[in-house]
Amino acid sequence: MYQIEGISVYLYGDRSNQPVVFIHGFPYDHTLWDEVITALAERYYCISYDIRGFGSSAVGTGQYTMEQYVEDLEQLISVLELEDTILCGFSMGGYIALRAHEREKTKYKALIFANTTTTGDNDEGKLKRAAAIKGIDEEGAAPFLESFFSVAFTDAYREKEAQKLEELKRKILRFSPTGIKGGLLAMLGRTDTTQSLGAAEIPVLLISGEEDRIISPDQMRKMAEGIQNSTLVSLEHCGHMSMAENPQGFIAALESFLRQRV
Repeated sequence: MYQIEGISVYLYGDRSNQPVVFIHGFPYDHTLWDEVITALAERYYCISYDIRGFGSSAVGTGQYTMEQYVEDLEQLISVLELEDTILCGFSMGGYIALRAHEREKTKYKALIFANTTTTGDNDEGKLKRAAAIKGIDEEGAAPFLESFFSVAFTDAYREKEAQKLEELKRKILRFSPTGIKGGLLAMLGRTDTTQSLGAAEIPVLLISGEEDRIISPDQMRKMAEGIQNSTLVSLEHCGHMSMAENPQGFIAALESFLRQRV
């Protein structure tokens, strides 16, 4: 593990290979990508990290913005001297990758977005995030996490993998509630990146879950239609947590996309 300006970074594979930076979603940490990276690290230089406030990264004030998250990513890429980087962002990690591309369009070789969207929160979404922050202040993160898991995972997966999800909940509850609230705040304030992604001249892979109740397949289909050079893969039998519920399909989609770029 490396520490870069308070951000915990994990490196896998030969650094002479094509670099792929994996950006986890809310409210997880870098281990979300473990199964994916295990499958890819022999051929690619895989980098994962804990977003500020999550995992073992610094928490600070918790007054996060999407811009700060992007600056952390850009600092990581600079310190590691990565070139022609491919970004792979899931959910909130996708928001970070989208804004990073918008800030420096010529910096990246390709983009991979899983279960994410270019649009910012509407008023209803902003109020829901504000209520979640208030709820964590008043009751702690456990009730919020219970509610979040009920929509993030399909009913079938929650029934089948109940013990695994309980372990995941315990892990997340060890994170600072300040960091979790900071993630909600950053997502609430993010900008719309639809226009900049539509103008992207690099290849873009979109992965959705057919039963995703957070970012619907229709949202991702609409995204794909607005991108010049896009590939859309919709995975069966999974919801928002596509790499967890259908890891084989997720890895296959990544491998097929990456083989054409390297």
